[in-house]
Amino acid sequence: AEGWESSGSANVTKLEMSVGGDPKPTEAPKPTEPPTEPKDGIYMKEDFSNGAGKWSGRGDAKVSVSNGALDVTNRSNNWHGAAIALDSSTYIPGNAYSFSVMGKAASDDTLKLTLQYTSGGTESYDSVAEITAPAGQWVQLANDSFTIPAGATDMILYVEAESKTNDFSIDDATIASKGTKIAPSSSGSGKTDPTQPGGGEKGDVNNDKSVGVSDIVSLVKHLHGKQSNITSANADLNGDGVIDVFDLGLLKRMILKNGGKDVKAETPTEPVTEKPTEAQGAHLSMKEFTAACQAKMKDSEPNDSHSEKPGTQYGTIKQGSYFSSTCNREKPYNILLPAGYDESKKYPVLYCMHGYYENQDRMIIKGNNPMYTRQIIGNAIASGEAKDMIVVFPYIYSSATQKDCTGMDAANNAAYDNFINDLTKDLMPHIEKTYSVKTGKDNTAITGFSMGGREGLAIGMTLSDKFGYVGAICPAPGVDDAYKGGWKFESGKEPYLIMITAGGNDTIVYDTPKPYHENLEKNGVPHIWHYYQQGYHGDNSIHAHLYNFCRFVFQN
Repeated sequence: AEGWESSGSANVTKLEMSVGGDPKPTEAPKPTEPPTEPKDGIYMKEDFSNGAGKWSGRGDAKVSVSNGALDVTNRSNNWHGAAIALDSSTYIPGNAYSFSVMGKAASDDTLKLTLQYTSGGTESYDSVAEITAPAGQWVQLANDSFTIPAGATDMILYVEAESKTNDFSIDDATIASKGTKIAPSSSGSGKTDPTQPGGGEKGDVNNDKSVGVSDIVSLVKHLHGKQSNITSANADLNGDGVIDVFDLGLLKRMILKNGGKDVKAETPTEPVTEKPTEAQGAHLSMKEFTAACQAKMKDSEPNDSHSEKPGTQYGTIKQGSYFSSTCNREKPYNILLPAGYDESKKYPVLYCMHGYYENQDRMIIKGNNPMYTRQIIGNAIASGEAKDMIVVFPYIYSSATQKDCTGMDAANNAAYDNFINDLTKDLMPHIEKTYSVKTGKDNTAITGFSMGGREGLAIGMTLSDKFGYVGAICPAPGVDDAYKGGWKFESGKEPYLIMITAGGNDTIVYDTPKPYHENLEKNGVPHIWHYYQQGYHGDNSIHAHLYNFCRFVFQN
């Protein structure tokens, strides 16, 4: 019965039969030495080329093999999926391992890799990996350092989907030594997607045995839904299991490096994983990058994004101050340094601003309830979905005559609006001098809540040469240009991303954010309009925004 699990109230029992037909008790296992690590670092790799192996259906789910992958059907609840039992003598509780499974959902969904186990008599479930899966596209669920909780028994690793009935498939289920980077494949086990023409030579999107401008044309048509007969394995240049504008940017770079001429398509000896950088002259356009981010958006953050997970390191919150020549006094700030902060490295910086009457603690320490900013960003970095970054939480009230806000009027509004001067003349130079940061538009982002959202838009739109990524959460009214139709950019001077989050239950600024969205839309400025129906003017809108925004910044 190894690898099998019971369904419903059924019990699965292993018996060895004696010659006479009576059950023969299994001998007690002899003490063994701890298992040695396999030479290639791979404990398990199942590509389902010879059947389902030790994987079985969980709950009502049925599993079957087709086209070299394990199909999961007949689901009636979100936890119904594909499962395999893990032997604690091989996968030792307290030790960390690298996990990877390729997954593909029949329609847009979120796929999850989860460990079920018993500890102290209690059944527990720990998230190993989670990813948004666009319909029909292979994605990778991976965590190269997941620690099996100490004392865990009865361990079952399973793949589930957020929806209750959506069919999905899995392939290339792999467990390896901690730290092993398991390369994703375009359609499980490196096999060509049977719905697409064969291939595998990176960049040869139209499968004509060369890489050239015609491949760019084919990929653009595909991304706009006008052409489907591309070679999916060839089009996934960065090997993340998704064909999107990040792959288009890499393809453009490949062609530009050859002077625009066709080259013989060749599979790189190492997977292409880097995204274009400014030095390489291959940024995605604002429209392209916004579309790529929009495709990865979640309405709100998963609950486990608030948790500190075993084996994951989180950043450090520190307090600081600087002399503001704008205000002629010392001003405070909080700063979130990434886990393992190293002064020999340089990090991009996100500035995150509070609202009216609030201070530098609001977005990181104490909101309406405890804030989970540190956990949300730390989990995104640990999963590889966000860059290592420094996040600065300033006190944005910037009056030369009074220290704190005294009322909601024009004079106090002006003090908040004056933060643009305090930021550029005093705070940013202080951060760049005190911490190991990257500078320039590519490496600087800004967002904020309520009045801080108003300032985020005003500053980001005004100084798009300094801020490549601009966000706003439930922004307050008053960014005048938004109502005057003034938000247009000269070609090449636009930010890479603008993202506005609004709450459907916001009873403070109500629908004030909508005119900002409509103005951008009217002027043809690409942006993400994130309307969170359950969002109120507070923590849940902030968390939902930061969960998405931190995954997008510094990625173009």
